[in-house]
Amino acid sequence: MIDLRGKFTTDQDELKRVLDQEIPHAYYDIVVNRSKVFNSWYQSEYDEFLVPDRNIFSDKSYIIKQSSIESNDEYQEKLERMRLFPLESKFLSAQQRIYDENNVNRTYGDEHISSWLQREMHYDDAGAGITEFYRDKVLFVKEVLGFGAIITDIMMDDNNNVITDSFGLPIPYSYVIRPHELYNFDMKQGQLTLLITKQRYWNIDKSQKTVWRVFTPEKIQVYEQYGTMGAGAKELVKEIDNPFGRIPATLLRGATDANTSFVVGKPRRYSLKGLYLAASELFYDLQKGSELFAHPIPVYSESIAKALSGIEADDKYNAQDIKESVGMCIVYPDDMEVPNTLFHQASMEGLQHLRQVIFGDLMGLIFSLANVRDKSVVKSNVSGDAKRFDNVEEQGLMAQTAMDMEDIENAQIKLQAEVRNEDPDEYFVNYSKHYDLSSADEIWQDLSEGAQYGFLNHGMYKYQMNEYLRKRSAPTDIKEQVMREIDEVGMPRDASELSQLKEIVDRTKLALMAQPELLSTETRDSLGQTLDEVSIELETNTD
Repeated sequence: MIDLRGKFTTDQDELKRVLDQEIPHAYYDIVVNRSKVFNSWYQSEYDEFLVPDRNIFSDKSYIIKQSSIESNDEYQEKLERMRLFPLESKFLSAQQRIYDENNVNRTYGDEHISSWLQREMHYDDAGAGITEFYRDKVLFVKEVLGFGAIITDIMMDDNNNVITDSFGLPIPYSYVIRPHELYNFDMKQGQLTLLITKQRYWNIDKSQKTVWRVFTPEKIQVYEQYGTMGAGAKELVKEIDNPFGRIPATLLRGATDANTSFVVGKPRRYSLKGLYLAASELFYDLQKGSELFAHPIPVYSESIAKALSGIEADDKYNAQDIKESVGMCIVYPDDMEVPNTLFHQASMEGLQHLRQVIFGDLMGLIFSLANVRDKSVVKSNVSGDAKRFDNVEEQGLMAQTAMDMEDIENAQIKLQAEVRNEDPDEYFVNYSKHYDLSSADEIWQDLSEGAQYGFLNHGMYKYQMNEYLRKRSAPTDIKEQVMREIDEVGMPRDASELSQLKEIVDRTKLALMAQPELLSTETRDSLGQTLDEVSIELETNTD
């Protein structure tokens, strides 16, 4: 690690001007606007998204623009009723699978391993565990919001004294900075030489407080500012020598942004925002068309429509009057020949075509460009090898995500070890780069074919069965019991025996999840019984 103290100077007058005038970095508005858009796509709504010094709220008008053929009333109705597809949440969940069981291995120095294991359970300033911190917070900021930072700090009491553990060593912790909180920064030769954050908090008395943190290689300063939207003066409440010797932060970039000379990042799937919007708008059209045409439309003469609307024959009326009092209907002049039917049924072919465009062509394109397989599309006539080949791009996305997160976590954990005067080389994190993305059903198909043709040996069969149970989130007791069953009885001789075993497993798992109290303590302690016996007991207790 490079100690940057004294290597680069910070102009204190310029720093004071930046703070006093609250000057954000050059690309601040760009990254905030991008993150605001994709936060909405992730939430599938337009939740309030406060930005420091900017009273911005996420109404959908910044995503959905008024078309040239829409009236103001039609546009407002679309803003109120249109819902955003949760595509970004879907794609992030695919990337979060890098944190599935046994995919991340963390190694710590032997001398203080107990201290590190304890911090795994309470890793950040909000009490999140280390996996939760990186999976749910860091990955979200990096991939969805597109830009931010992880900052490592050390615990201090109200008197600015360093809090130490039982070894007398400082206790570092990490927290995430979102795009609108990363207010300004500077880099030289690839190293952060200045970082300014701005975060807003609520005090216990519900008053608002804005906290500014200024990091340089030499100093760490904390300013507090009271008043709504940071209207009050900034007060220096803490200043310490930087124990890290550099800015204790790692920048998070979802995708590199060539338009900003690769200085900041952007949401990984930012290029798909137009397709996201097209899918949502077309679905809105489908919904509206279904409301209008899914049911037969009444056909009334002009005089009947007036009567139903409560309007005198000599009064003027318009379509809005009819719609408000009668509902959707077709009106024909009294002197016109009476139609053959009193109801009109519109053709649904156009809506069926629109549905196919949305959920077939357009969604297929979006999933393909996002490098995520749409698992709702089942290709029953495709071989297992072809299905696995279909996973290649998603596996590549996960491998890339794993490499990025491995570098980020290693940087942080080595920084934390260093500030504790421990050897950072004794601490490292390794993320798996190889992922089996086969679904439980695909694994079961392999098992069925193996049982049918007899090409699975005992060890491979147990491995595949264990993978199937893991994909199904089967309880540990059930997995152990199935493995014992296989060892005692052997592999199923044919596909029908395998299907019987699957039926037992699924039924037992479902019953345990729904009513775990059906199994007595004695039963749990004697899980050496077969799944058949467990199933019989559950059925008896249920009856």
